[in-house]
Amino acid sequence: MNIYLIRHGKAEQSSEGKPHEERALTTNGIEIIRQSLNLWKEYVNTFDIILTSPLKRAKQTAQLVNDVFKSELGVVEEICLLNGGLTEDLISVSRGLNLNDIAMVGHQPDIGIHLAKMIGSNDTNYNIPASAIAKIYFKEKPTIGKGTLEFLLPPLNKKG
Repeated sequence: MNIYLIRHGKAEQSSEGKPHEERALTTNGIEIIRQSLNLWKEYVNTFDIILTSPLKRAKQTAQLVNDVFKSELGVVEEICLLNGGLTEDLISVSRGLNLNDIAMVGHQPDIGIHLAKMIGSNDTNYNIPASAIAKIYFKEKPTIGKGTLEFLLPPLNKKG
């Protein structure tokens, strides 16, 4: 099984006038995600499902990913991908789905924490940039510490 951890694209800054959960992707953030998706197609064939945090910027990112990869089961909100969600819960959800290629769109620092726990480097918090994707391969059912990091692709941003 493969789990793909995706950090949402660059979002609007926090402000008093807009609730945290309503922060949207910026125009530049959308463009970077779109450019990055072209690179991802060289490394990823498909996603069976795209799980996403219910926050606006993550859902927008997940939809952009689905527009390109056309996941069989589409985009599904998963509260475990909110900030503070437990990696153990994501592993449990993945096991229950019994699919081969699961994308998960979430937030930093949690995406970095989930990556560390899945590959067994619990004392590390990877700083995953916006619009990046990491592939973790599990030989059998996903288990904490038993994944292998196959790649971590940074965002692609070609000017011009």
